[in-house]
Amino acid sequence: MATAKLKKWAVRRIRFYKDKYIFKLKRYTIAVLSSDKSDVSIAFSYAFGTMIALLPTPGFSTAIGIGFMTIFKQLNKMAVLLSMMVWNAITIIPIFWLSYKIGSSISNTLPDVEVQNETVRQVLLFFKQFALGNLALTIPISIGSYFLAILLLQLARRMRLRKTEFRKRESA
Repeated sequence: MATAKLKKWAVRRIRFYKDKYIFKLKRYTIAVLSSDKSDVSIAFSYAFGTMIALLPTPGFSTAIGIGFMTIFKQLNKMAVLLSMMVWNAITIIPIFWLSYKIGSSISNTLPDVEVQNETVRQVLLFFKQFALGNLALTIPISIGSYFLAILLLQLARRMRLRKTEFRKRESA
C-alpha cells in the first residue's frame, strides 16, 4: 500500500519537474527568438553558454555564466541560459564520460607527472586525461553550437516572416 502511494507521488513529482523544465525551455527559446539582438550576437552567446556548461565545473556553471553575463553586457542573457538548460546534468554525463575516454587516448603520448605518492600520481593522471578530453570536446561542440544556432535562428526568423506575410494576405 505504501509503495503504491510512493510510486504515485514519485510519478507526480517527475511530471511536475518535467513540465517545469519544458516551460522554462520554451520561455527561454521564445525570449531568444523575440530578441532584438543580431543573430551573430545570439549565436555567440549560445556558444559561450555551451562552452561554460561543458567545462568541468558541475554545479557552478550557472553561477559562472551569470558572472560573465554581468561583466559582458553584450551577451544575450536568455541565449546563455537556454544553452545551460540544454546542457543539463542528464546530457553532461555522457560528455564527461567521453571526455575521459578521449583524454585517455590523447594523454598516452604525453609523459606522466613524477610524484612520490602513488595516490597523488593517479589523481593527477585522471585529471590530465579528463581535462585534455574535455577541452578536445568542448571547443568543437561550442563551435558547432554557434553554427547550429545561426542556422536555427535564420530558419525561425524566415518562418516568422512567412507567417506574418500570410496573415497580411489573409486580412487583405
